[in-house]
Amino acid sequence: MTALASQSPKPLILGACTHLEGPSKGDLASAEGVLRREWIINDDFSLSPLWLESAPLFPKIFWRSRSGGAPLLAFGEVATGSVTELSALLAKSDYGIRVYGGSRFTLHSSSAKWPFPNEVYFIPKVEVTRDGALTKLAIHFTRDDFETSAVSAWLTGIDSSPKQRKPGILTRSDQPHFSQWSDAVHMALSQISAGDLAKVVLARQSTFELAEQISPYALLVLLMGETPACFHFCFEPTNTSGAFLGASPEQLYRRQGRSIESEAVAGTRPRSLDPAEDTRLESQLREFTKEQLEHQLVVDELARAFRKICADFSHDEKPSVLKLSRLQHLRTQLRGELADGLSDEAILEALHPTPATCGSPTREARSFIEKNELFDRGWYAGPLGWISRDDAEFCVAIRSMHRIENRLNVFAGAGIVEGSDAEREWMELEDKISGVIHILAP
Repeated sequence: MTALASQSPKPLILGACTHLEGPSKGDLASAEGVLRREWIINDDFSLSPLWLESAPLFPKIFWRSRSGGAPLLAFGEVATGSVTELSALLAKSDYGIRVYGGSRFTLHSSSAKWPFPNEVYFIPKVEVTRDGALTKLAIHFTRDDFETSAVSAWLTGIDSSPKQRKPGILTRSDQPHFSQWSDAVHMALSQISAGDLAKVVLARQSTFELAEQISPYALLVLLMGETPACFHFCFEPTNTSGAFLGASPEQLYRRQGRSIESEAVAGTRPRSLDPAEDTRLESQLREFTKEQLEHQLVVDELARAFRKICADFSHDEKPSVLKLSRLQHLRTQLRGELADGLSDEAILEALHPTPATCGSPTREARSFIEKNELFDRGWYAGPLGWISRDDAEFCVAIRSMHRIENRLNVFAGAGIVEGSDAEREWMELEDKISGVIHILAP
């Protein structure tokens, strides 16, 4: 029997030759899990989302961590299933293999307007990572999947040239429109005043008809240039589903062994190019009661979740300020040691949805959203990321959009608490999508 718990063979250097030799038939015949083979691509350019444009297999995913970690991409699948099923498969497979995927904001509903499955987790056929100055290609094999010809053909046709032409906007519509939004905010404030809610996050879908089609990967390249210090992602399940992409500032969780970290990101002010004005806006974040209340509710809910999943945990005594290119937010980090035997599926269940994207109390806030939002969130504000045997990382998929053909649905949400004003919260939504509008306008 093959010792699958050992490291994969050392990567081979792949230069002008694109011959990819997989494992032997004997290795595959005795394999209980997934085998991994690696090659070093001999190139002079960095890994780009554009590489996925010509990838021959689905699903496709691009990921870059907010922490500035190396980007990676993956496509195709050798296994699919639940987080628990695939985590069990990882335990029998070669080291270095990741499970990728995510899910809708609300799993128990679906809509024809979102041609995505409710949940997708998969082990890819192909993974490409950047390791310092090297680009590494990995191919995964099972007894039923040992082909490399499609990958060889893809390697010869990789196009990393910058395709960053802004497509332009023909039309825009918002769902809900402002009067409907204002009505929902007033209903939320009424329930907050009655003590039924402490906070609820209300979102909006802004639909842009583009003057010309642009691939989601070219769109992501433009977005990455405008949004440093964010998680960058693009996920395309099938060739007819369209793609879900974004630049999220919010980590759902990061696990390294049994250590876990998460964060509360809530409370928003715009940025200013004038240092004095930017400092004034930061002071509002730190001092205004409404911003402090919105943030503290998120901290309290996350702390309750950490008590359930951790043997021990702590969090920052005071929030810091997370400064992005166009916005700034209050942020409190939480750190802990997971309880014995706790799985990534249990972590996801405990932490999603976050009070920063749903509200508090969670059940009541989710019920309010389902009854009063006039569109389907789909994968907006859901968990998206990856899991390996030793670690995992997920973001909260906010500041995101669904692109299909020449239509782009852009999502943003705002936390409604005591003291919220409908018009000001509407303008916060505008601030949150301003970066997207900027990359669309020629």
